[in-house]
Amino acid sequence: MAVCVTLTEAGTLVPTGEAASQCGGYVLVSGSEHATASVLVDIFQWPEPEVAAGWFAGVFGLILTLNVVGYMVGAVVKMVSTDRD
Repeated sequence: MAVCVTLTEAGTLVPTGEAASQCGGYVLVSGSEHATASVLVDIFQWPEPEVAAGWFAGVFGLILTLNVVGYMVGAVVKMVSTDRD
Protein backbone atom coordinates (compact mmCIF):
# COMPACT_ATOMS: atom_id res chain seq x y z
CA MET A 1 0.00 0.00 0.00
CA ALA A 2 1.36 3.41 -0.93
CA VAL A 3 2.19 5.82 1.90
CA CYS A 4 2.57 9.57 1.56
CA VAL A 5 5.65 10.89 3.40
CA THR A 6 7.55 14.15 3.70
CA LEU A 7 11.24 14.71 4.25
CA THR A 8 12.13 16.59 7.43
CA GLU A 9 15.12 18.88 7.83
CA ALA A 10 16.77 16.17 9.92
CA GLY A 11 16.64 13.86 6.88
CA THR A 12 13.94 11.50 8.11
CA LEU A 13 10.71 10.51 6.39
CA VAL A 14 7.48 11.22 8.26
CA PRO A 15 4.10 9.82 7.11
CA THR A 16 1.56 12.57 6.44
CA GLY A 17 -1.62 10.47 6.36
CA GLU A 18 -2.69 11.97 3.02
CA ALA A 19 -3.95 9.79 0.19
CA ALA A 20 -1.30 8.88 -2.37
CA SER A 21 -3.20 10.71 -5.12
CA GLN A 22 -3.23 13.94 -3.06
CA CYS A 23 0.33 13.63 -1.76
CA GLY A 24 2.45 16.77 -1.83
CA GLY A 25 5.63 14.99 -0.75
CA TYR A 26 6.98 11.56 -1.65
CA VAL A 27 5.03 8.34 -2.15
CA LEU A 28 6.56 5.12 -0.84
CA VAL A 29 5.37 1.93 -2.52
CA SER A 30 5.99 -1.73 -1.76
CA GLY A 31 8.19 -3.89 -3.95
CA SER A 32 5.22 -5.68 -5.53
CA GLU A 33 3.52 -2.36 -6.37
CA HIS A 34 6.71 -1.10 -7.97
CA ALA A 35 7.07 -4.32 -10.02
CA THR A 36 3.47 -4.04 -11.20
CA ALA A 37 3.90 -0.38 -12.14
CA SER A 38 7.11 -1.05 -14.06
CA VAL A 39 5.44 -3.88 -16.01
CA LEU A 40 2.56 -1.57 -16.94
CA VAL A 41 5.00 1.13 -18.03
CA ASP A 42 6.82 -1.38 -20.24
CA ILE A 43 3.57 -2.62 -21.80
CA PHE A 44 2.28 0.83 -22.71
CA GLN A 45 5.63 2.31 -23.78
CA TRP A 46 5.64 3.79 -27.28
CA PRO A 47 7.83 1.70 -29.64
CA GLU A 48 10.93 3.01 -31.32
CA PRO A 49 10.26 4.51 -34.79
CA GLU A 50 12.20 1.73 -36.54
CA VAL A 51 10.15 -0.97 -34.79
CA ALA A 52 6.84 0.78 -35.55
CA ALA A 53 7.83 1.23 -39.20
CA GLY A 54 8.81 -2.44 -39.42
CA TRP A 55 5.48 -3.58 -38.01
CA PHE A 56 3.58 -1.26 -40.38
CA ALA A 57 5.52 -2.46 -43.43
CA GLY A 58 5.14 -6.10 -42.39
CA VAL A 59 1.38 -5.88 -41.89
CA PHE A 60 0.92 -3.87 -45.10
CA GLY A 61 2.98 -6.44 -47.03
CA LEU A 62 0.99 -9.31 -45.51
CA ILE A 63 -2.31 -7.71 -46.54
CA LEU A 64 -1.09 -7.18 -50.11
CA THR A 65 0.27 -10.73 -50.31
CA LEU A 66 -2.99 -12.24 -49.04
CA ASN A 67 -4.92 -10.11 -51.54
CA VAL A 68 -2.82 -11.42 -54.44
CA VAL A 69 -3.11 -15.01 -53.22
CA GLY A 70 -6.88 -14.63 -52.85
CA TYR A 71 -7.13 -13.23 -56.37
CA MET A 72 -5.13 -16.16 -57.76
CA VAL A 73 -7.20 -18.74 -55.87
CA GLY A 74 -10.38 -17.07 -57.11
CA ALA A 75 -9.09 -17.16 -60.69
CA VAL A 76 -8.30 -20.89 -60.42
CA VAL A 77 -11.70 -21.63 -58.86
CA LYS A 78 -13.42 -19.64 -61.61
CA MET A 79 -11.38 -21.47 -64.27
CA VAL A 80 -12.30 -24.97 -63.03
CA SER A 81 -15.86 -24.11 -62.06
CA THR A 82 -18.50 -26.15 -63.93
CA ASP A 83 -21.12 -23.41 -63.54
CA ARG A 84 -20.52 -21.13 -66.55
CA ASP A 85 -22.28 -17.77 -66.78
